[in-house]
Amino acid sequence: MKNKFIILLMLIISAGFSSCEEGLEEVNINPNDPEVVPTANIFTSATKQFTDFSRDAFNSGRLTQVWVQYWGQTAYADEDRYLYRETSAQSIYQNTYLVATDLKSIIDLNSNEETRDAAASSGNNNNQIAASRIMLSYMFYELTNFFGDVPYYSYGNDDPDFQALSVDTNLSPVFAPQEKIYADILNELRESADMINTNEQVFTSGDNIFNGDATKWKKFANSLILRVANNLRNVDAATANAAITTAIQSGVMTSNADNAVQSYETTDLNASPMWVAFIGRTDFAVAAPFINLLKGETGNFGLDPRLFEMAAPISASIQEVKDGTYTRSEDPDDYFGAPYAFRNMTSLPFTAYSFMSSNVLKPDFGEVLMEYSEVAFILSEQNGFDQVNYENGVRASMQKWGVEEADINAYIATLPAASQANVLNQKYIALYMQPNTAYATYRKTGFPNTLLLPGDTVRLPENQIQAQAPANRIETYTFESGVNGVTDLPFRLRYPQILQTLNRENRSAAAAGLENGDTVLSKLFWDVN
Repeated sequence: MKNKFIILLMLIISAGFSSCEEGLEEVNINPNDPEVVPTANIFTSATKQFTDFSRDAFNSGRLTQVWVQYWGQTAYADEDRYLYRETSAQSIYQNTYLVATDLKSIIDLNSNEETRDAAASSGNNNNQIAASRIMLSYMFYELTNFFGDVPYYSYGNDDPDFQALSVDTNLSPVFAPQEKIYADILNELRESADMINTNEQVFTSGDNIFNGDATKWKKFANSLILRVANNLRNVDAATANAAITTAIQSGVMTSNADNAVQSYETTDLNASPMWVAFIGRTDFAVAAPFINLLKGETGNFGLDPRLFEMAAPISASIQEVKDGTYTRSEDPDDYFGAPYAFRNMTSLPFTAYSFMSSNVLKPDFGEVLMEYSEVAFILSEQNGFDQVNYENGVRASMQKWGVEEADINAYIATLPAASQANVLNQKYIALYMQPNTAYATYRKTGFPNTLLLPGDTVRLPENQIQAQAPANRIETYTFESGVNGVTDLPFRLRYPQILQTLNRENRSAAAAGLENGDTVLSKLFWDVN
């Protein structure tokens, strides 16, 4: 087995961030290591690494988690105002390719005649290939939704534009067009679902998403087709409808038992990324626009009992939240959100707004990759925003968050009729803690329509006005974008600056195809809202 240095070096090369010299691989062979690492171990590491970086304090907490206003920052409002850090863009870009190379290695080990028998000790060869393709599709979907054209890898398509991860032949891959990436992701997911043998496990160990259950992996692939195809609806309805129809026939998620969740442990070493973010820090709280929606003060809904499961009352200290020792309250007057993009946050004590609940801030919080409620809302949209799937989505979300059945029934009994706004606003609530998907949905649809936008003026609630020092009290403020010309959410992330040196020509070609160049003002091809 190659030692750690050469593995990392090859991973970095795959993303175009470094290079190596011919013959180095042979020099760095360690005869004391096994020649092939068990593929189950590689998969365990890959899925954890992906959720670790994509849901952490910087790449989620200070980016999409605040942009879609689930959370706000308790000290600095810069990222809330779209002044995100270059390191976040670089981390998302680079780490996606690092993890993708691990997943490709699983495919290679299960495809190569010399290694497939050894790989089979971890599970069915084709099932391992399928699960790796599904995760690659998931990651490249998020990556292209952030940036647009990106270097892309496909297992089943030898398109010359798909040059990523070809470390032996191409260290400066071209950026594949977004449209091609979407089309191939749909094909990869379709072929992956079809190649899964549901009579055998995917992995006999090391699968921290579905514990090797092939049937659930198949449902996950088909459900992801719904997500990807639905995002195409406004630009290619025929392709979207055909893909969705076939996916439904093949079998999508039908209950919360099918949810795709990356599990974590109760120890700090293997804890969820947001738990790690709060070790010694208190950077985030639940944002006011989201709290106000759950309280029924905005939107078309009444008081949502998920408020008490998603957020903590203002009386709860951050330590009590982490310990799970605060007194739970079902009085909506005990909940106030952190003012979003408020540049004087340091003038407010922690007692003036709500932290996330202990259901969220715990070391073994499971990071959801996709859940049944999202499937139900997509099906509602597919059927012209029908009532049955709309209610199914709300019910599933509430059940997942632990709301009592009587409270669920009472809430659904008062739901306004299904419509675009009502379905998509409820989908937004259900996507809490899945900010990348909520961000894509907003760009496609313009919903939820309850977000605070640049230029909007806010009056603080009385408790937050009185909590400030009398001499410097601010009662109202206006949300000021930190980026000139941005009057809505940013449409994309800029390419990492390091690419201008390491893959300049291909990065420049990709940027030239963007409407407003390599800026947050350039819409992606599916964003025609």
